[in-house]
Amino acid sequence: MSQKVIDLLQAAFESPDLQEKLHAADNPESFVKTASELGYQLTPEELGAGLGKLHGVFGNVVESMMDQLTGGAPPTNGTSPTPEKVQGRNADLVKRLFSRGEAFDSEGFITFFTDNPLYQFGNFEVCLDKESIKKSADAFFSKISAVYHEIKMIWEVEDVVFVEMDVTYWRKDRSVISLPCCDIFRVEGDKFSELRIFMDVNPVFDPSIRVPESASVLTLTQGKKMIPPGTMKKHFAEHPEGKERVAKGFAPKWSIDGPQWSIGEENGSMSQQVQTVGKVAESVIKQDWEQLKQFLTDDVFYKVGSGQPVYGKQAVVDFLSKLVTTTAKFQSHNVRKIWDEPGIVSVEMDANYLRLKDQKKIKIACCDIYRLRGNQVSEWRVYADMAPFYEEEPIKPVTIEKDSNVVTVLVSFSVEPSRQQELLDRIMTYGGSEVKSQPGFISSSLHKSVDCTRVLNYTQWRSREDYEAFAKDSLGSNAQKIFQIVPDIHIYEIQQQTVAPK
Repeated sequence: MSQKVIDLLQAAFESPDLQEKLHAADNPESFVKTASELGYQLTPEELGAGLGKLHGVFGNVVESMMDQLTGGAPPTNGTSPTPEKVQGRNADLVKRLFSRGEAFDSEGFITFFTDNPLYQFGNFEVCLDKESIKKSADAFFSKISAVYHEIKMIWEVEDVVFVEMDVTYWRKDRSVISLPCCDIFRVEGDKFSELRIFMDVNPVFDPSIRVPESASVLTLTQGKKMIPPGTMKKHFAEHPEGKERVAKGFAPKWSIDGPQWSIGEENGSMSQQVQTVGKVAESVIKQDWEQLKQFLTDDVFYKVGSGQPVYGKQAVVDFLSKLVTTTAKFQSHNVRKIWDEPGIVSVEMDANYLRLKDQKKIKIACCDIYRLRGNQVSEWRVYADMAPFYEEEPIKPVTIEKDSNVVTVLVSFSVEPSRQQELLDRIMTYGGSEVKSQPGFISSSLHKSVDCTRVLNYTQWRSREDYEAFAKDSLGSNAQKIFQIVPDIHIYEIQQQTVAPK
């Protein structure tokens, strides 16, 4: 070990003033800089190598010291919560287990348990052997895209480790949910004999369950949010085993799916501006318009492509709510680059939508520019080609033959001129999501009168039985609810057909 490191540690042990100055450093670089200013010249590499050697002998002590070096000094104004320092070997064992879960590595996950473990996740069935733990983990992993453990508190009491955290899940539909969780681990030697996970995980499987903003553990103190420590991000970026596992193909799913975070330091310190932009996108995905308003100024300016601009938070909400209910639903985005400058955030990305009229997934390359006043967006410009929202499939002519067995159904509506387009949008959405896949359905041709008072839908079915089954099971008494206007529906057969001479 470097004599410089030995001298510095010995001096720190003997001098509380020196300890205090070194502990005020908030990362290894500032620690080395502080030591240099105090007359102890060493490099980050020398420090890391020295502590690495000490770790083999004094694991718990070094772990605690490293947490003090990288965790930052406690606040002096008393206005923010301070997370518990990650302690020794057993706490490190917990982080290593979480890394297996975040990589969806069920085989590696069960190696951390004794041969006769007890594992219980919420109210799910208790697992009493490794194989059942693996099956439980695999079943859960199959239902999500990624998971991240944002550790808030972790402490050891003899052979028990307690963890309080927020667990963030990315669902298969690209929506995101963060839930409070408490884990209790019991350790035997270097294995877990027991793991009990206490949380309500139901919102992961049912997005309709509302989770308030204040649900997360230790995120609210005097109206201010504590900066997430990013413990697991640091694990994959800095821990020797974490780096080795990434190199061997066991990267966390949040780096290749879900948010597609890169593995590195930059993830741990998003500015308030970037967090605001993230909350704006999250609100649109969840269609939580009240939450969205919180992140917009009263006089916000919003413009998409070459479309007409809208002004004011309610106008923005009206525009977006109409878009996601009549045209396309925003599902997720793949961010390529974020530029964060004072008062302005620029995001280059692909935005993923579900087009409602035909349930087709579309991807739109765009650049969003956000200008902010404080932590609210005052100007939001979307630069993108929005044509995929509205492109139509080529119209195929409907063949009408007198001797055909095809059944024709005409559905007509009388409508106020001001509501004709709204009705057309409803019919197109319903046709694309419900009717198109019905057994026996052949085609639909939607017509609108030029005086805007009528809408006519000409549909064809393979048989009368097919149409009547659809009308009974899927349409029936719901017609007025779906269209908000009572349609006039009749089945027709061709009586006579006259065609122009060839």
